[in-house]
Amino acid sequence: MMKKTLILGFFAGLLAIPMVGQGTGKKNVLLLISDNQCWFDMGCYGHPLVKTPNLDALAARGVRFEQGFATTASCGPSRAVMYTGLLTHSNGQYAHPHREHNQQLREDVVTVFSMLKGNGYRTGLIGKDHIKPLEKYPIDFQPKGSTRDVVTMGGQAAEFLETTPGEEPFFLVMSYHDPHPTSIDGAGWGIVKETAGYEPVTYDPAEVPVPGFLPDDPGVRESLAGYYQQITRMDHGVGLVLDSLKKSGREEETLVIFISDHGTSEPGAMGTHYEPGVRVPFLVWHAGLEKPGSVNRGLVAFTDLTPTILDWTDTTFDAYPLHGRSFLPILDTPEPEGWDTVVLSHVGHDVFAHYPMRTLRDRRWKLIWNVLPGQEYPLPIDAFERRLWSGIRESGAKTIGPRTVDAFLHRPRLELYDLETDPWETKNLAELPEHRDRAVAMAERLVERLTEQKDPWLRKYHPLRESQAGDR
Repeated sequence: MMKKTLILGFFAGLLAIPMVGQGTGKKNVLLLISDNQCWFDMGCYGHPLVKTPNLDALAARGVRFEQGFATTASCGPSRAVMYTGLLTHSNGQYAHPHREHNQQLREDVVTVFSMLKGNGYRTGLIGKDHIKPLEKYPIDFQPKGSTRDVVTMGGQAAEFLETTPGEEPFFLVMSYHDPHPTSIDGAGWGIVKETAGYEPVTYDPAEVPVPGFLPDDPGVRESLAGYYQQITRMDHGVGLVLDSLKKSGREEETLVIFISDHGTSEPGAMGTHYEPGVRVPFLVWHAGLEKPGSVNRGLVAFTDLTPTILDWTDTTFDAYPLHGRSFLPILDTPEPEGWDTVVLSHVGHDVFAHYPMRTLRDRRWKLIWNVLPGQEYPLPIDAFERRLWSGIRESGAKTIGPRTVDAFLHRPRLELYDLETDPWETKNLAELPEHRDRAVAMAERLVERLTEQKDPWLRKYHPLRESQAGDR
């Protein structure tokens, strides 16, 4: 059971200065983030085609979490969760921070960058940021440059490591823009600009395995081939950074974590709480693991990242409780007890796509609460404008992969899925008499967790009420 969080006073406007303890060790953290990548799109997760040799090697000497979760399938909000340890409904960055979206952290929220700075850490962020307000992110090293030029990013990482004194611990985030789509035209994916020092790997669309949540047609296959090409380029960039870390002589004292900010940009993934949107690759390595190459069945989420980093760096933060816990104690326990549920929270992807959801996910079952079920589901602008959905609009198609378009756009208040028998979440069991008790029990457990976190949406809405006025 995750610790109870955000108790008395946080939502009353807590402005306390965090207490930060000075650690005696000099342990470092390297956080590697890909952009919009499903968990199954890597060799070490069993993909038969896409090439990810550097990440596969990291998994072979580290720990691969079988079920790791982004708590929201949206780039900016997801990063806010990573960097604060608070779910979206509490940290305040409800949607993207850039341009017209203009979302940002609450003024009383502290980031892991600030927490570590208070403990004497040098901080760096190379690549995509998607963060706001910037004053909450004290970053010492943030060079400019293309977030798709993985070779230059690798050189910038080497510069950071070379210019960080040996006695000064560091926190470095490598945030790649791959495999986020490159355009809304044509395939929408694929390497469109040469990267000096890197030879792209190409994939034949005819050989591409199409995941079950998407339709199998030539356009989807072409898109997936380009998407895989970008994943392999990102993997090359990861290899450059890991090589630089080893050459720096500081690998043995560094915690390395690889994740994606959420799943791919296609409908049924981005902006949803379906598995292709929120289930992500999650690799962890540090020197001295007892079971290198192990697969861990504990359910972990991005709310656990900040607590883990604080644990590793011996940094104390007690201005308020966080929503996760450190997974360091379970890295050598492939079947950990008590790591069998996660809570997910989504408010919106962009200013055009407000659609709050809360979800309780355990090893087999998932309950999604659509807070505003009478509202047509608003696709994220990324998915709405690209070829798959525009083609559906133009053709009047009635299905998208295994779902009907109507079911995708018009969702009930509760969705209950048996992921063991229905991995692509196509059969909602919530209203079936034989599953009603399970749906109610999971909804009550979800409300208990959200109540602990003082989710402000509970002031008006409840998963077991038909409306703001009605009873169950």
